[in-house]
Amino acid sequence: MFLANVELPVLIVYVVMVIGFIVMIWGIKNQNKQSGAKIIMIVGALMVFGAFAASLNVSGSKSENNRLTKNVHTFLAAKAEKAAEYISGRFPEGGSVAFLIDEASYNDSTSENYILLGELKNRLAEKGVSCEDELIVGLRKQVVDKKTGEENTVTDDPTDATLMKKQLDQVNDKVDIVINFVGLPGSLAEIRKITFLTRKNTATGKNNMLLFNDDGLPYVEQDMLRNGRICAIVNFYSTESENFDLKKNSAPKDLSKAFDLMYYFITPDTLSSFIADNPNYFITK
Repeated sequence: MFLANVELPVLIVYVVMVIGFIVMIWGIKNQNKQSGAKIIMIVGALMVFGAFAASLNVSGSKSENNRLTKNVHTFLAAKAEKAAEYISGRFPEGGSVAFLIDEASYNDSTSENYILLGELKNRLAEKGVSCEDELIVGLRKQVVDKKTGEENTVTDDPTDATLMKKQLDQVNDKVDIVINFVGLPGSLAEIRKITFLTRKNTATGKNNMLLFNDDGLPYVEQDMLRNGRICAIVNFYSTESENFDLKKNSAPKDLSKAFDLMYYFITPDTLSSFIADNPNYFITK
């Protein structure tokens, strides 16, 4: 049972250390009896010391990986808490949200978006916000090659404007906010095809989009924030997040401080000050 729980690199180190110890003991006992025993003793000692040094590296690597995992979860929890606080603040009597997420992330329990989705659902529910539809894009499907007859698996682009529009049309006027995990199409012309993002904003402030996107947003117009079609954007800092080593540093325990370290949060109210600090972030018309 113990060995079943030991990682392979650690197990290899243990085996080498044991073998080296046995070889060294044999050499010590027989150094006066057999020629070459002293050399074998030295070889065994080197194996023991080498394995011991390797064990320190393996242990250090495991510690770094554990810190990495813990940090990632902390920052994702901070992102979820920030979004949940913002949404519940907009709808103090209880709002409703839908989630736009790609199929690969939705079905992969190790992906950051999967973890973030779970954190967000829990925190929204705690704050009285109703979690409605999960709109899945980037679907995998089987396609038969007309020439060869071979069946291949292809994956739709999760930011395909036509497919995204089809999903978002399901929740038009149904939920207060759509939380977008996948980003937007790669051109303004494509973005304008999505009805959800082009309709005139309602007086209630409903039918908005909160956008998670960690790869930058070069194609989002400033007007999409100004006119309320996108109510908030969450993204990485351009400098502070890059200077944080996820393996060597520890994330702040306070989720608010963790969020401020790793992300920025842009709303219509903070847009002007953000542009002043980041004049090249949004493309110009």
